[in-house]
Amino acid sequence: MGIPRIRHLAIRSRDVDRAVRFYRDGLGFKEIGWRGNGVDLSDETLNLTILPFVDSPAPAPAEGSEQIHFGIVVDDGPSLYLRLRELGVLSVRHDIKARNEAVEGVVPAGSYKVLDPDGNVIDITANRNEWRGVGNLP
Repeated sequence: MGIPRIRHLAIRSRDVDRAVRFYRDGLGFKEIGWRGNGVDLSDETLNLTILPFVDSPAPAPAEGSEQIHFGIVVDDGPSLYLRLRELGVLSVRHDIKARNEAVEGVVPAGSYKVLDPDGNVIDITANRNEWRGVGNLP
């Protein structure tokens, strides 16, 4: 019996189209298409589905109080940071481990945390060894 691997993540959104633009145009996920009332995206390893809330959503908690967040590895963290900033994405922390306050006008050299349009926290790093136990990434 092999090791289980996470291959699907679903995120609820107040505005599915806006969330899809963030994940597609901001982070670079590939849009696969609509599935029912949601949209599938992929990084070719993970399927990410954006779904509307069924009921009225609660306000998003502040970074550090969220129930769940996730991290992605990118080739060029500073370039992605600049692209996200141009799209109006809020950076809430510089350095995902130290959790330093984001400083306006400063592009973090290492990792950082951003919020998606629904307030979900995403850790972003170029460090391929950031998370223990996941092996070497290409």
